Amino acid sequence: MSYRETMKVKTLIEITLYLLILYVVNNGYSQAAFAQNKIPKPRWSLENEDTYITIAIINNRPAICELKNTKNGWNWIKEFSEMPLPEIVLSGDKSYQPDWKYKEAIMEKGNGTKLTLRFFSTIPNLELESVWEAKPGVGPVENMVSVKNISGGCIIFKNASVISSNITITADSAISLWRFNKARYLGLKYKTDYPLVNKQKIGINDSIFYFLSNDAMDYTVKGVNGHLPFQVFDVNSRHGLYIGYEWSFGIFKNRTGSDPLTVNYNAYLWDSSSVTKENGQIFNVPAMFYGTYTGDLDDGCNKMKRWFWNYKITPTLKNNPNEPLIEYCLPGDEAELIEFYKKYHVAEWGAELGKIDIEWLDGAGNDWKKGDFKKYANWVPDPAKWPHGMTAGDIVHSNNQKLSLYMNFIFEYNDIGTPEGRKKEIDALITRYDKWHYDYWRSDMTLEAPYSYLSHEGLLEILDYMISNRPDFRYEHCAGAGLLKDFTTLQRINVLTNEDSGGSDFHRESFYSSSYMINPVQIKADIAITLGPYGEAPDSSHNANTSPGWVNYVLRSGFLGANMSACVFDPDQIEEVKTHWQLYKTHQRPILRGSKVGDMPADVYHILPAPDGINWDGIEFFNTSLNKGSVILFKPLETAADSMAIIFKGLNRKEIYSIFFQDRKEQNTRMTGAELMEQGILVKGMIGKYASEIIWIN
Repeated sequence: MSYRETMKVKTLIEITLYLLILYVVNNGYSQAAFAQNKIPKPRWSLENEDTYITIAIINNRPAICELKNTKNGWNWIKEFSEMPLPEIVLSGDKSYQPDWKYKEAIMEKGNGTKLTLRFFSTIPNLELESVWEAKPGVGPVENMVSVKNISGGCIIFKNASVISSNITITADSAISLWRFNKARYLGLKYKTDYPLVNKQKIGINDSIFYFLSNDAMDYTVKGVNGHLPFQVFDVNSRHGLYIGYEWSFGIFKNRTGSDPLTVNYNAYLWDSSSVTKENGQIFNVPAMFYGTYTGDLDDGCNKMKRWFWNYKITPTLKNNPNEPLIEYCLPGDEAELIEFYKKYHVAEWGAELGKIDIEWLDGAGNDWKKGDFKKYANWVPDPAKWPHGMTAGDIVHSNNQKLSLYMNFIFEYNDIGTPEGRKKEIDALITRYDKWHYDYWRSDMTLEAPYSYLSHEGLLEILDYMISNRPDFRYEHCAGAGLLKDFTTLQRINVLTNEDSGGSDFHRESFYSSSYMINPVQIKADIAITLGPYGEAPDSSHNANTSPGWVNYVLRSGFLGANMSACVFDPDQIEEVKTHWQLYKTHQRPILRGSKVGDMPADVYHILPAPDGINWDGIEFFNTSLNKGSVILFKPLETAADSMAIIFKGLNRKEIYSIFFQDRKEQNTRMTGAELMEQGILVKGMIGKYASEIIWIN
């Protein structure tokens, strides 16, 4: 071929390529459109502001074929991931492999997009729905799977075969896996609880295993905590993928092979035990959600929590801008309760919710720890303390307060894994709610049987019934000092006990980890001015409650979320209690949750390292609905520096912000968002131990 002919062919190729590119651009094609040609049909796509997902049917299974970030276009799926359906079930003494077949799909569009995929099995006879839902706004896409037994007999699902997710993802650069300790101390502290937030670089042939426990009475090193059912794959703080698992117990595994950028994530119910469903009953596989984000870890977690607030959180909390209420402790004796309100005018101070703990119960006596534990589950008032019956609700309401009443264990030790036990629990709650006029049920101890699907399902059914039939009913979740930090429980509670030491520093440690997953308004501080930073009783060598700044230090620890940081009121402390309760109601609570229905919750920024009892710690909150925020700072010991530059996050770079110091007003200033996020602000004068400060952002 001559030179001229060669150039002519080259020109024709260039023109053809140009025309092809022009055609692609003009017709709206993209790399994703070409990629979709490889995805088998039938297929469906769902998306929200953050996440785009494509589901197809492969081998009679739903398969994730695309999982993309809508902002940067990165597709985390390079290998199609078939979602597991129950592969082995038992009926009688026989084991079966269901012969799943795809039946139909229903796509609904209204409040977002909902895809329902239906499957069936003939050996044995089962019906299955796999529902995929993308709600408007930021957040993840959720997957919910349910199986209906139509076999005519009982079907047994082994926990190890109940697989919620088996997905293989690929990143564009090195992955940091973030996991979050539950940090439920119960006054116990183990080295294995640290680090509170676990950041691990994923390598070649890695196997990262962790678990979520719901065993309230397991006080071993392994049993006390475990991790939250939420993890994040972060890529250089530029973008990432998070995965959540809804149930109260589960096992999670992340594995790589020769390529550290490709990870298989697997989540299943447990290694032992099983769930039995009778004919006509439905078994709900623990749901999953998958979300992508741009930015860093806090950015991803904030989007997930905003989604949870918008679509999952209990209406009594979401639709009442005055919640969470400021809580305090009440005596569990009728005469002492009446005297308490004569002595302390807590409603005038700003308090809103009084809680009565275990001492009201028959069997508690003068020392509940030496009492008759068997009687506690009868939920009957001590006749010596309550000669007129349980009148606490009426007394508390007459003082313009609400009552949280502690009713521990399961009523009369029923098995709420059975229909009969669930009914007895509901009857006991309803009867006492109507007769005694409590507002919040506060529970603890053995609330659900360890690793029992039916028991946890029973708790959810009981709470759903109470919320539906008594719209003002609230649940203050305490079980095992915040043991049940899971998404199913969080959908039904107003607040949870974060941890049970009573110490401000332990609370902030647990808050630091839990607030990556949980909206702060649900994380309640159960701390006391009269105890030390780790819940210890002060003595001559550690007299925390009389040291300078201690009262503010404790009260401000309660500002991080739901507020309860005072139970005993020393005359020298009351003025600070009054000041801080009003400050929480007028300033901090609106920032945490918005000032009206429809506002967004605060974004949470972990601007300093996790609390260690020595160095500065602090959290930034910023509410985009109000364009206001706060930074709450703590310096536990005098050995730490008296000043520090604090770098802010999440602000508008071009906007000018007014910065107000609660205590050190001489440091008030105005700075641009860019200045606050790049150079920060030098906070000075944090002298001595137990120093604290609140910086208001307007």
